[in-house]
Amino acid sequence: MYDEEDYDDNFPDPEELQHMIRLRARKEFIEGCYEAYDLLATRGEQALEGAEIPAVQRAINRMTAFFITKEEYERCDFLKRYTEKHMPGFVINPDWEVEKELKATE
Repeated sequence: MYDEEDYDDNFPDPEELQHMIRLRARKEFIEGCYEAYDLLATRGEQALEGAEIPAVQRAINRMTAFFITKEEYERCDFLKRYTEKHMPGFVINPDWEVEKELKATE
């Protein structure tokens, strides 16, 4: 049987739990940006095979905003050249919500 005192001692308070969740989401987003970038850089057009192009484009917009905030302009330039070559007509529009989301988890 659970003792109410033990239950409270073993779990973080709701604010701390939410903070931990936001930190984990931030970490996963950042890792995902670098993984997706590496995939595009190493696999070229093959990286798009079977992918939903609108989802890839949204990801590129989010990645671009992230790389701009980190001043990783070489990565932004690569994404621009990649989309020009493999997604004609698509214009990168950085998703600045990324910056707000990242600042909220600092």
